[in-house]
Amino acid sequence: MSRAVCCALAIVLATSGLSWGQSDVELHPAFVDESLRDPFLRPAAQISGPLDGEDPSEQWDLDRVQRHYAPAYLPGDDSGDDGDGSCVDTAPVTPQRRIPFMDSGVTATYLSPVDGFGVSDVDLKSQLIFPLFVKGSPLRLAMGAGTTFISAPAALDVPNRLYGLTSELRWYLPLKETWGIDLGAGGGVYSDLNGTAGQGVRVTGRAILVKDLNPNLKVSAGILYLGRKNLLAMPIAGLIYTPRDDLKVELLIPRPRVMRRISVNGTRENWVYAGAEIFGGNTWAVQQTSGAQDTFIYTDNRLLVGYETKAPNGIAGRLEAGYVFMRKVHFSNSTASLNPGGTVMVRAGVTY
Repeated sequence: MSRAVCCALAIVLATSGLSWGQSDVELHPAFVDESLRDPFLRPAAQISGPLDGEDPSEQWDLDRVQRHYAPAYLPGDDSGDDGDGSCVDTAPVTPQRRIPFMDSGVTATYLSPVDGFGVSDVDLKSQLIFPLFVKGSPLRLAMGAGTTFISAPAALDVPNRLYGLTSELRWYLPLKETWGIDLGAGGGVYSDLNGTAGQGVRVTGRAILVKDLNPNLKVSAGILYLGRKNLLAMPIAGLIYTPRDDLKVELLIPRPRVMRRISVNGTRENWVYAGAEIFGGNTWAVQQTSGAQDTFIYTDNRLLVGYETKAPNGIAGRLEAGYVFMRKVHFSNSTASLNPGGTVMVRAGVTY
């Protein structure tokens, strides 16, 4: 896997043209306000699943670069003064990033205990922007840390706290005017950090092709590599249809969603939505009380409704509630297992 990633990056650099800094690079408009969304990797990727609550339509929007990049000076601006008091009417230079971080936030998820099994988590995440450009697109480092809290019957013998620490290098590369590809490669540690960190290391990655069929319709297809014991990889496919500014239909596997904007206050928008999440859950390396090392596996599926408020370059917040079903708890080696009944979920998050 590591050789394949290195080869892929080498090909990208050789064929796409690489530049450092921002003084002579034209930023591609695909790099816009992603500070509110990261559709394919909540970095710590805890029980919330691989596409938890994110908005792919904003990830692939090609017209929003100005929300995160500000011109160094504009035509007629005093900053174009050449030193003798005259102002040179110069076209805007390459936009420059205001801050090196984006998509920074915290999310908390709670599932009500059923059949003696309860689970909740807290996730922190952020992305660091590097001044390394391919076709005007910057390299990003997605980072995350999460803690999952478990309450379980004694027969399951699982630690009450599990951890996820991850990082992933990401590029969204424009291929043609209406084509793009979302690439990522990284890894993380998912374990109880009690002598099991080595067993909890895994590789992650993605390659997702995006096509704009028209201004209102995008289609995508690709693969998300999770590296989980129970799910090494999963397909990403579907479409995003925006018939009006106040309506979005995301028919995406594994997380379809329909969104409706209910109000606008200046630049702040308020949305409600309904959707589903499949392939939820995660795997962690654990050490049991007997000293044996194993892999703890939790899976579920979800139906949910939510409310979201957001504004360009501002704080975004969301609140969700839903029903969690088809739940399963088991181990890679141990025969202990549990199929908890359906339960309710509450999730809240803040992003800047």
